[in-house]
Amino acid sequence: MRPALRIVALAFSALPLAAPAQSWPGHTVRIVATSPPGGSVDFLARALAEDFGRTFCKPFVVENRPGANGNIGVDLVLKAPPDGHMLFVTAPGPFSINLNLYDAMPFNPGDIVPITLLGVVPLLLVVHPSVPAGNLKELLSFLRMQAGKVNYASQAIGSTGHLAMELLKVRAAVQATHVPYRGSAAAATVALLSGEVAMSFVNTSTSIPQVRSGRLRAIAVAERQRIAAAPEVPTLAESGLPGFEATPWVGMGMRAGTPREVVTRLSEIAAVALARPEADARMSAIGIESRPMKPEQFAEFVRAETVKWGEIIRRSGAKAE
Repeated sequence: MRPALRIVALAFSALPLAAPAQSWPGHTVRIVATSPPGGSVDFLARALAEDFGRTFCKPFVVENRPGANGNIGVDLVLKAPPDGHMLFVTAPGPFSINLNLYDAMPFNPGDIVPITLLGVVPLLLVVHPSVPAGNLKELLSFLRMQAGKVNYASQAIGSTGHLAMELLKVRAAVQATHVPYRGSAAAATVALLSGEVAMSFVNTSTSIPQVRSGRLRAIAVAERQRIAAAPEVPTLAESGLPGFEATPWVGMGMRAGTPREVVTRLSEIAAVALARPEADARMSAIGIESRPMKPEQFAEFVRAETVKWGEIIRRSGAKAE
């Protein structure tokens, strides 16, 4: 077993022991979103903050702390007291990608307690309208003719969009130059819309509105099957790359040592919030599929995802530059 995976096995093998938490929350709870405003992480963090505030009759305030593929925000939470008044919402990076990508981490993965998976957010492979391609075959032909001169955007080194494109390059034997935008999906999308870069794998929550407006063109979705939010867009597998799948997700965590009752209660209330018809409708419209889990189930999910993304990193040769 790789050292990173041994660490993960220890990190998620047990949840914190129970401790009295009858008075929780005693004051404002801070939710750290590890991405800038806009996008699926921020959307889910703010939706839950609003619902949690009503449920617990205490303020839940979202703070955006992007950077280092989520590590900066998570590290901030892990330095706070384990009293349940600070938690984080993040994409897979701090949970399952960064361990495989970075030589050193700013925190011990054993300090993370998984609360729940919130949802999965499919990736669309999209291009600027100036790119002469309407499907994957045409895009790959264009990339081969350009011989590495085409730039693609991602929100960060090690982000799911970065790793999906590196995997595509390996699977299809094409070249393209990576331009990371320091943790900002919005900045990466603006660069794509302006034509500064030609293509990107972008979360449906960000890309679908731009595709519908005609400002971007969808080539394929990186899922096992087509998605309800964009049923006309084929999968990469049916477009000529069998078995291709790279699905980002958003999860919630806290610092180890937090009373178990707090972790369990947050997981339960998150599931209720995500199941509300109005929340489900808002998420479905932008392609987010809610998948709440109990803490133990989420810990198992994280272990499996660490293996999966580790394999993608190995196959693609992606590095934390």
